[in-house]
Amino acid sequence: MKDVDMVCIQCPMGCKIKVSLDDDEKVTEISGYTCKSGKDYALQEVTDPHRVITTSIKVIGGNLPLVSVKTSKPVPKRLVLEIMDIIKNSQVHAPVELNQIIISNIAGTGSDILATKSVEKL
Repeated sequence: MKDVDMVCIQCPMGCKIKVSLDDDEKVTEISGYTCKSGKDYALQEVTDPHRVITTSIKVIGGNLPLVSVKTSKPVPKRLVLEIMDIIKNSQVHAPVELNQIIISNIAGTGSDILATKSVEKL
């Protein structure tokens, strides 16, 4: 048996949640949450955690050499290195608009890579 303690980040309440796992790493109990979102968050965090990725991509012909980007929704943490490799080998031609989709459905996750600022063409 193993317990995982975490603070829920789904709302401002910041519930202290405890997830109990058996010897096979299967969830046996979740306690300390005050809403369904907290329970769902804790379950996902111990079984398949997701993260939003923020980084930058090279811009060709722009007034800036890079554009900041982020995933449109959280992606599985286990795919972060693969996604970063795809992004590292990508580039975009100026002009770039705020919220422009730079890469669609990255690594088959259903999440897009979006520009978080505009870059003008030289």
